[in-house]
Amino acid sequence: MGAPPQPRLSDRAEYEYTGRHGLAPSCPVTIYCYRILVPIALEQIPLNPEGRWRGLQWLAHTATGTVTAIAVSPFASPFIASTLLQTSYAFSFTAYDPYTPDPVVFLIAALILYCWMHDRAIAAALIAVVGVFAKETVALIAVAPAIAVLLSDRRTRLRWWAGAGLAWIVLLFFHWYMDTFNGWSISKNPAANFSSGSWLVLWWRNNPSLVRKALMLFSPFGWAWVFAIAGYRVATPAIRQLAIGALVPIAALIYVQTPERALGNAFFVIVPLAAVFLSRISPVAGWAAAITNALVTAKIGLSTEWLPATSILLVPASLTALWAFATSRRQLGIRSDGA
Repeated sequence: MGAPPQPRLSDRAEYEYTGRHGLAPSCPVTIYCYRILVPIALEQIPLNPEGRWRGLQWLAHTATGTVTAIAVSPFASPFIASTLLQTSYAFSFTAYDPYTPDPVVFLIAALILYCWMHDRAIAAALIAVVGVFAKETVALIAVAPAIAVLLSDRRTRLRWWAGAGLAWIVLLFFHWYMDTFNGWSISKNPAANFSSGSWLVLWWRNNPSLVRKALMLFSPFGWAWVFAIAGYRVATPAIRQLAIGALVPIAALIYVQTPERALGNAFFVIVPLAAVFLSRISPVAGWAAAITNALVTAKIGLSTEWLPATSILLVPASLTALWAFATSRRQLGIRSDGA
């Protein structure tokens, strides 16, 4: 894919320690100790570590793209959705740095999206309860449908609330038990310093340029952020409800994780909303906007030399985004009048 052979900064050593030592006492790698599901599972595969991690990344991304495409296919182009998804910053970055459980977390988020669209609360609960052992992010993602169901008339409200609650109970009990009886702790991890701003404050201080901050917040989805806002108006009620439900969990995730990577987890609402918008305008304009935007986010995530500089790629991406909105004013306006 043109990515450098190895990332300069990676959590690989921490995750591989967890995979080798499992539930052993006095784990020294703080927050990574609790993310046991993926590293321990990979240790059981008779391949070299490089092959395990990269194979998992490829399989998980493929599965995530398939599930997301199926979830959005009744109301948006699954091909546009897949293009936006697979080239988004978070997905591109884990192709560059696959030594993380994030691809599995993405798959879990896509499965929860599918469960929400089909009102499968019990399945979503089971997925979330297991998923919290991959990464704590899953517990926050499980909160999104629990909030969203407040805006709907579904009879399964209690099931969605129970599922999110159970995921949090399992996560917190696991942390408490391992801290109390196994000598684990997250106290040395900056994310655990909640009263002082967690990772958000560190990120703000380490990136003094406001322009750089803005670019980093733009990078997870590029112009798809704006496409998603436009798509909200014409999206199905279920997607609109889930998007509102995701606001608080994603905001919490931004507080405890690097913001651009935290925002990447919002793909399960941003991609469907953006795909709705691009699917309802001229196919040529929609695809042009999707592809040129994809080049921007893929460039930022992959750090590849195969693509031109981001500043160059932003020019056609911005022009096609303007074209998409100009087309939408005419086409969606006509449809609204006709309705």
